[in-house]
Amino acid sequence: MAIHPARKPHKVPPWRGAALELWDSLADTLSFPTPFKDINVEREFLDDHGRRFERFRRVAVILGFFVWTCFAWVELDSASRNAAFHAVLATVLVLRFIGIAVCGIVIALSFRSTFSSEKTAQHIFLVMVGSAAGLLLLMVLVVPSPFNVFPFLGSMALALFYLFGMPQLMAKPAFWLACIIVSTIVLLQITLHFLDIESFLIEMFWLLNVMVVGLCVNVHSERHARQRFTAERELALSKHSLEILNDDLTRKQKALEASHNEQTAKKNALIRLKDDQKRAAEDASSEKSSFLAAATHDLRQPMHALHMFLAAAAEATERGDLQESQKLVTQARKSSVIMARLFDAVLDLSRLEAGGVCPDYCIFDLSPLVHEVVEEALPFAAEKHIALRLKCAANASIWVRSDPHWIRRILANLISNAVKYADTNKAPRCAVVIGVVRSVNRVRIDVVDNGIGIAQRHWDAIFRPFFQIGNPDRDRERGLGLGLATVNAMISMLDEHRIELKSAQGNGSRFSVEVPICQNPILKTSSAAPLELSPPIGEISGLYALLVEDDGLVRAAMEALFRQWGVLVESVSSASQLDEILGTIERYPDFIITDFRLADSTTARDVIEITQTRLGRYIPCLIITGEARLEDLEILQERYILTKPVTAESLKKKILEIVPTTSSSSPSGLVT
Repeated sequence: MAIHPARKPHKVPPWRGAALELWDSLADTLSFPTPFKDINVEREFLDDHGRRFERFRRVAVILGFFVWTCFAWVELDSASRNAAFHAVLATVLVLRFIGIAVCGIVIALSFRSTFSSEKTAQHIFLVMVGSAAGLLLLMVLVVPSPFNVFPFLGSMALALFYLFGMPQLMAKPAFWLACIIVSTIVLLQITLHFLDIESFLIEMFWLLNVMVVGLCVNVHSERHARQRFTAERELALSKHSLEILNDDLTRKQKALEASHNEQTAKKNALIRLKDDQKRAAEDASSEKSSFLAAATHDLRQPMHALHMFLAAAAEATERGDLQESQKLVTQARKSSVIMARLFDAVLDLSRLEAGGVCPDYCIFDLSPLVHEVVEEALPFAAEKHIALRLKCAANASIWVRSDPHWIRRILANLISNAVKYADTNKAPRCAVVIGVVRSVNRVRIDVVDNGIGIAQRHWDAIFRPFFQIGNPDRDRERGLGLGLATVNAMISMLDEHRIELKSAQGNGSRFSVEVPICQNPILKTSSAAPLELSPPIGEISGLYALLVEDDGLVRAAMEALFRQWGVLVESVSSASQLDEILGTIERYPDFIITDFRLADSTTARDVIEITQTRLGRYIPCLIITGEARLEDLEILQERYILTKPVTAESLKKKILEIVPTTSSSSPSGLVT
């Protein structure tokens, strides 16, 4: 296989590469700029170009007018020095003045608003330059040779310079107008031979050079204008994008500031809430401290009196003065009753404020309840020589939704207060009026007295615990100062209930309690059963009781009281001891008394279960407890509860309630 020698690369001559580069540069310089592909963008460019060069073109029109007019001086000068030229001067001046008129019209058109349009300006300049070229050609034809070469044919080059340079026209229409002018001159030379060949060739040389140079300038000018428009348009778009981004950033900044302000507001609100809660806690703590201080003070008073009376009674007993001793014991019992009432009132108010109890709503007839409360208060009012007057129709039913026990207690407290603070100096007009006023949706119970009245500065204070008007010595026989506080606490817990006070110092007071009426007759199934009055205290002598109490002092006191009442009692300290003693008793107990919480983590529930299991029958059980939250006991309904401290009278009443009436007269039976 023959091996051919490698071919040497073909070398391009340097002059050829330079020639190609020169040709490409010349072609690029003389080629018309390419319009924008988008018609809308091209129209936008032309509008911008026309507006941009509007003033410049107006100045160019005025400048062309002055140049065209100044050549009249050259013509006059030539006519003065040449008779042949002078012969055609009139014709030349006519053509010159026609050109001046055309320039004047163009100047007038340049001051119109349509001159800012690229298309309109282009037509005006083409007409102006075309008219000038035509008039110059007519002057060349009129003026004899060689006077027609300069200045007329030479002015044609000046017209082409003006066409390509001054108006800032697009390259293509300016070039085609120049081609028409040159072609016309060539055509006239061929047909008329109005110039000698040498002058014609020289003039064509200058005109063609002006066309090439003018085209280059015009192409460069248009290309530069298009590039500038593109750059400005891109810059405008970028600016618009930046404005959008800036607006978006501004919105985000405002949103951030709003969020920051919101967070600051929330923070400040939390700080204020924390401060308010702190102040509320401090106020509550201060009120609780004041409450405890007042309660402690008021509890110490009857306790101190009880100690003193008992000590004096002991001294009288040692001296054998039984009458004095009995009197002192009676005073001691009076102190203990006051102390027990105070304990009950403080405990009830504490449970209400702590939410330890809730109202038991039902629908009942209010009229019988009001009548019963007034009847119960009659003895107390009679003792104080106060008349009670009830203004309520006995047969008119008023169905309400509330807690009847709480309403009973609220009315009893208000009536009791009205009786206590009635002005006895106004007798026989001294009275307390209880009125029931019914409206469409509510019923108002008014308790009105004509007593001492309450100054307006005390209207809020009277609902505070231990606050009493007209009792600076804090005489507990005149009340504890907790009645209205308890009423206010109950009203605040009852839905849609309200209490209102109207009073004038020296003219009495009116407390009004509003209760919502039940409008639906379907719900009026039955009236609330009237609360029965406590039965009169009878005798419980001969009853047999079991006592379960882990506190030795309390157990001993209960045993002593039962012995005085003639009640047979056996006591134990725990549920386990009760279990043992139930196996030895020979008689069924009539009732059992027990504390709720006992030793070894046992409760009254264990006592009830042990009793029912060992004896196999129901035994009434009375629970006496110091628990603050009675709802935690969860004792069956048939069992009864008393809260410590308990008076002897209330204990005997409760025993008579839970023990069958036959128990006191006959034994319960033997345990088999």
